[in-house]
Amino acid sequence: MNILTSIKKLMRLSVISKELTSQESEQLQLAISTLMIEMIRADFVELQKEKKIMHEVITASMDLSDSEADKLIENAEINSDFTISLQSHTAVINNFLSNEEKQTLIQNLWVLANIDNELHKLEFNMINEVALQLGISKSQLNQICKIIK
Repeated sequence: MNILTSIKKLMRLSVISKELTSQESEQLQLAISTLMIEMIRADFVELQKEKKIMHEVITASMDLSDSEADKLIENAEINSDFTISLQSHTAVINNFLSNEEKQTLIQNLWVLANIDNELHKLEFNMINEVALQLGISKSQLNQICKIIK
């Protein structure tokens, strides 16, 4: 299965269960995009393939134009440069996403971490930390990862 197709199936931010204001939607998009950048950077190797997939996923899942996605990714990269803790991003996500939507986000991060067919220990640790902060149990995380493998 094509990785991009898999991610697109998992994440459709345009159908989030809560109605969000424009500002809330922007905060959520930035938080999710920043986590994606953090995942890409977690193993200290940023592949062009990872960024391309991220761009395509953001464009499709958030219903953004190419230029809007480029701007969001640019803002997420800047945000990531100043990230001290993942909690600033997961707190926003906890405010707006349901448990099911959070699990979908974890699935997306898992797929993104495995794009290079190698799960680095730092990527694995990040997924564990994000899942913990989003209130996803170890057993739920194991199930999510097992489904995606």
